[in-house]
Amino acid sequence: MTPIRGPYERRRYRRLHMATQDCGLTLMGRLGDDRQREACILIDLSYAGLRFNAHRPLAAGEVIELVVDIHSPVRRSGLVKARIRWVRPIGLEECDAGAEFSEESKGLMLGPEEPRSGTVSS
Repeated sequence: MTPIRGPYERRRYRRLHMATQDCGLTLMGRLGDDRQREACILIDLSYAGLRFNAHRPLAAGEVIELVVDIHSPVRRSGLVKARIRWVRPIGLEECDAGAEFSEESKGLMLGPEEPRSGTVSS
């Protein structure tokens, strides 16, 4: 995982680039009474939110549930709730999206100061 900080970074928390790491992201949804799961691509992750690619259109303001599963360099997983803050289409049915974790989900995957010196600790 590599922290990403641009020269004009406005975010409060560091983001970790996750697209090349051993991790998984599943978007949970409902279709009637059935619970559906959609595998997504986790792009980056921070204490307060994440960026991901989905294989269906999403809308800004939509509240979603995600299962995040990180295998390396630390093992953490859990169900988080988040609100979609922005969406960019990247194909006919695909999108790039940014989501902010709900208050109860913040810190489940990373602490506010992780990583220090480029490493993540449990």
